[in-house]
Amino acid sequence: MRVVVAGGGIAALEVLAGLRALAGERVTSTLVAPVTGFSFRPLSTAVPFTFRGERTRTLAELASGLGARFVHDGLTLVDESRDRILTGDGDFLPYDALVMAVGSRPSREEAAARTWARGREGTTLFTHLLRDLESGTVKSVAFVVPRGAAWPIDAYELALVASLAAMRGKSGAKVLLLTAEGAPLQAFGSAVGEAVADELTRAGVELVTGVEAREPDIRDDAREGALLLLTPGSPLRVDRAVVLPVVRGPTIAGVPHDSRGFIPVDAHARVVGAGHCFAAGDATSLSLKHSTLAASQATAAAEAIAAEAGADVAPTPWSPVLHGLLTIPPHFSGAAGSPWLDDGQPVTNCLWWPPGHVAGRHLAPYLAASDPGLRPGLGWHPNGLPVAVEVGGDNAAATGSPVAVPTEEAIRRDARTRQLMAMGRTEGEGRQLMHELEGLRSEFERHQRETVKRLEAAGYLHH
Repeated sequence: MRVVVAGGGIAALEVLAGLRALAGERVTSTLVAPVTGFSFRPLSTAVPFTFRGERTRTLAELASGLGARFVHDGLTLVDESRDRILTGDGDFLPYDALVMAVGSRPSREEAAARTWARGREGTTLFTHLLRDLESGTVKSVAFVVPRGAAWPIDAYELALVASLAAMRGKSGAKVLLLTAEGAPLQAFGSAVGEAVADELTRAGVELVTGVEAREPDIRDDAREGALLLLTPGSPLRVDRAVVLPVVRGPTIAGVPHDSRGFIPVDAHARVVGAGHCFAAGDATSLSLKHSTLAASQATAAAEAIAAEAGADVAPTPWSPVLHGLLTIPPHFSGAAGSPWLDDGQPVTNCLWWPPGHVAGRHLAPYLAASDPGLRPGLGWHPNGLPVAVEVGGDNAAATGSPVAVPTEEAIRRDARTRQLMAMGRTEGEGRQLMHELEGLRSEFERHQRETVKRLEAAGYLHH
């Protein structure tokens, strides 16, 4: 059975690990991804909320270890009637089962310079902000949770950590949290909302709920800081603004999707209205995005495919319930009252446990077997409020208008165009390589002439 898995994150790799464990040689798997590496930061096995150094593994290596072929390319179209996909370089890949784990994409509406995202760029942004709060350079900062934020807890954690820096700076800096939610962390229930609201008050963070905050279409670069237009409310100017990203679905041609581009799936991660297609992770229509939910969907997809391939597997539904713990009071991993970890990195996790790790029933043990810094399971934090929130989605695509099916001629025309574009890119890369080689040859010849002159001057060479 031919299985194509599109994506390069936790969900895609969990599918491959699950298929290897459950189906074995009954399936032939291919991993298709536009990136070549998989990066993750495992949690420390000793100190809660502390991450170890970032790991990076090549997808080719991981795919090979999981018995799959790796294709460095992207998914652009699904031709379900012919059981094949079209890649970004114009190649067709046939499948008997397709799993789309391509993730979400940021909305273009967000200003990249002020948008928070976990990773090096987000850490750098937050590091500069904390230092400016401590030095007194920044007197006000607003953390913004827009409608459609994938993981609103990030803003609450950042605001609490920023309040520590503001208090250490002793400059009276103002920390605000502006959220479009009707109540703080509304998706997690009233008990969570009341608890986190009390913590924000205790930390001196000003909370404003039910408000949309956006920057004006035309920015006034002559003035420092950020101007936020509040609806409802009056414009607000702050020294800094940190906005959580609004994400949209991948909107894959030929695949059912909701109004925001996300893919609706059933209890076994099968795409609604597409018999041989599955989807998992942030590409699906989940109201909250988290690695444990992505891995749960991926495991369900792997089980369903393995069963179809003839393996002795009873497929189980993925769980739409996100389990976690709201740590009250917040857990700061650094010194008392400090927004910094011992290694000089800023604290960015203090409320939600587990704060994010390599999840997956099959993937986590596979990675842990070759990395002593990982362990498949994480125990509960000793203090906090247990949370179990059902994560819903928008299945409007399932009952909406049917997906437009491209004609064979349209698909072939698209494929030819992409092949020509790929050839053009390859030709450009070839010219660049030739230019670099010419430069290296010139450098070698110059070095050769200088060496000959030195040898002649020293009397080693005679005409």
